[in-house]
Amino acid sequence: MKRSLIFMLLVAVAVLPASAQLNYAATQAHSHNDYAQANPLLGAFGLQCGSIEADVFLQNGELMVAHTPREITAGKTLQSLYLDPLQSQLKAGKMYSLQLLIDLKTPFNPTLDTLVSQLKCYPELVGEGKPLKIVVSGSMPAASDFEKYPAWIGFDGRFDQVYSSQALNRVALFSAPFSVVSPWKGQGLFPKEDREKLVELVNTAHQKGKKVRFWGTTDTEAVWKELMAVNTDWIGTDTPASLINYFKSVKPADGEHTQPTEAYIPYIPSYKSDGTNKTPKNIIFLIGDGMGLAQMHTGLIANRGQLHMALFKHLGLMQTQPAESFITDSAAAGTALATGHKTKNGTIGMDATLVARPSLAAAAKQRGKKCAIISSGPITDATPAVFYAHQPKRSMQEEIAGDFLKEPMDILAGGGTKYFFDRKDKGNIGDSLKARQYDVFRKYSDISNDNKAEKFVVLDDQAALSMEKGRGNFLPLTVAESIKHLQKTAKKGFFIMAEGAQIDYAGHANNVSYVVNEVLDFDKAVGEALRFADQDGQTLVIVTADHETGAMSITGGNEKEGKVKANFGSKGHSAIMVPVYAYGPQSQLFGGIYQNTELSNKIRTLLEK
Repeated sequence: MKRSLIFMLLVAVAVLPASAQLNYAATQAHSHNDYAQANPLLGAFGLQCGSIEADVFLQNGELMVAHTPREITAGKTLQSLYLDPLQSQLKAGKMYSLQLLIDLKTPFNPTLDTLVSQLKCYPELVGEGKPLKIVVSGSMPAASDFEKYPAWIGFDGRFDQVYSSQALNRVALFSAPFSVVSPWKGQGLFPKEDREKLVELVNTAHQKGKKVRFWGTTDTEAVWKELMAVNTDWIGTDTPASLINYFKSVKPADGEHTQPTEAYIPYIPSYKSDGTNKTPKNIIFLIGDGMGLAQMHTGLIANRGQLHMALFKHLGLMQTQPAESFITDSAAAGTALATGHKTKNGTIGMDATLVARPSLAAAAKQRGKKCAIISSGPITDATPAVFYAHQPKRSMQEEIAGDFLKEPMDILAGGGTKYFFDRKDKGNIGDSLKARQYDVFRKYSDISNDNKAEKFVVLDDQAALSMEKGRGNFLPLTVAESIKHLQKTAKKGFFIMAEGAQIDYAGHANNVSYVVNEVLDFDKAVGEALRFADQDGQTLVIVTADHETGAMSITGGNEKEGKVKANFGSKGHSAIMVPVYAYGPQSQLFGGIYQNTELSNKIRTLLEK
C-alpha cells in the first residue's frame, strides 16, 4: 500500500508545471530605443508593450530624444514624442499600466531635475498610483541620493553595485548588457557556461524582489527563447511586433523518439539485503542531473517497459528548493545533497553565508573509507564539484579543479581536461597528481587496466560528450571498474558518487531523443551498482536527481514499440519534486517526502555509524 501511494504521488508530481515560469505576452516586451521606430511610442503602445525606452539629452533647457547628439532633431522632445501623446491616450480612456524607461545621456545634474519638473506637469499620468511608471537609467545619482527625488521615480539597478535596503526600495529593476553573459548571437547552441551566467544574474535580481532586463541582445527567436527560459522579466527588442507575434506562437511542441535498438535486459535484483537493518559498509550514490519522473519514464517506455530504476521497492520524493529562491540550480541542489546545507544558487560546497561545509565524501574519508567521484560531464561542473570543492561561484572551474588537491578523493573521473592541464595560471594539476602517486589516464578506456595505482584519475573530454556524439560506455564502465577497484583496496568500505550529467543538458535542449539516450546510459550504471550490491550484501544504492529540468511531460507513447512522445514547459529547471530510489541495507529509511538536505543527512548518519 505504501509503495502504491508513493507511485501515485510520483505520477501526480510528474504533471505539475514549473510554477515560476512566466506566461509571456506583450506586457513583457520592452521597446528598446523606441524613438528609432517608424512610429515612436504609438507603435509600441498600440501593441500594448509593457515597457518603452527613450534616450534623452538636455539641450537648451529641453529634453531632446535621440540616440546620439548628432541625431538630435528640432521638435523631437520627450514631451512631444511621449508625454503629450500619453496624456492624450489617458484622456481618451486608452491608457494602460506602462513603464517608461528614460535613459539620461547627459549628466543627471541638471538633466534629472529638468525631467522631474516636466513630469510634474502631468499629475494625472505620473505619480503614486498613476498608470505611467517612470524608471531612470543612464546617468544616475549616487544610490544614497535616490531619496532626494520623488518617490514615484524608480532607478535602473546595476548588478555590480551594493545598495542599502533604503536605496534598493527605489530600484525598479536590474539591467545589464547581454555581452557580460555571452557573445552568442543566436547561431548554434547557447553555451552551457553562458546559460549558467544568465541564470545567476536573473536569480540575483529575483532574490532581491526585482525584475531584470538585458540590453544589446540580438533580435532572433533563439535568443528570445533562451531569455524566456530563465524567466527574464523584460525582453528587449528593436522589433516589438515580431517579438509579440513570437510570444503568441510559442506553444508546447511534442517531440517523439522511437528506440532504434533492441531493449537491453536489466539485471534482476535478489532483494536479499534490501531493507535489512544492518549498517551498510559501502554507499553508491547515483545522481541523474535534471532527471525527474518524466525523464525516467521516457527511458522505461523506450526500453520497452524494462529499466533498473523500475525495480526498486523503496521510493521517496524530494524537494529541491535552494536557500533564497524557488528554482534551484545544480550548484545549490548539489551542495544540499553533498553537505546537508541549503545555499544560494551558484555556490559550491558552502552554505548560504559562504561557510565551507564538509561533503559526504569528506565524512566517508574521515571514517577511513575510499571515495570516488564520477561524472559524464566536466568533473569541475557543479554536481561533482560539490563533493570535493568549496567556491562561492560555480564558474570558478580552475579554482574548483585546484580544490581537488586540497580535498583529494581516491578516484576522480570525467571531462573538463582544460581545467587540469591547460590552465590560465599555466599550472598542471596532472603533474601534481602524479607526484602524489596517482595514475592519470587521458583515455577512459585505460581504466580497465588491472595494474592501476591505488589512486587514479580519468580526465578525458570524450567522457563529456553526449551519447549521440560518441561518449560510449564511459559511465557504466567507470562505475563498474571503480567498484571492482575499491572492492580490492577499501578495507573499511567506500563511497561512490556517480553523475549522469547530460540528462540535464537534454532537458535544457528540450530534446526527447537526447533525454532517452542519456537516461538509458545512466540506468546501465545503476544496473552495475545493483549487481554489486547483491554480490556484496553490504552495499546501499541510492538513486536520485538534483532537480528536474525542462518541466517535461509525457503526452503519448507505445511501450511495445519503444516509442515515446513528450513535451517541455521550460528550457530551464523546474521546482517539480524528484524521485529517490534506494536498495540494500537500510533502504527502508528513504521513503516519504522530504527536503534534499534530509536525504543528505540520512546518508551521513549511515556513513558515520
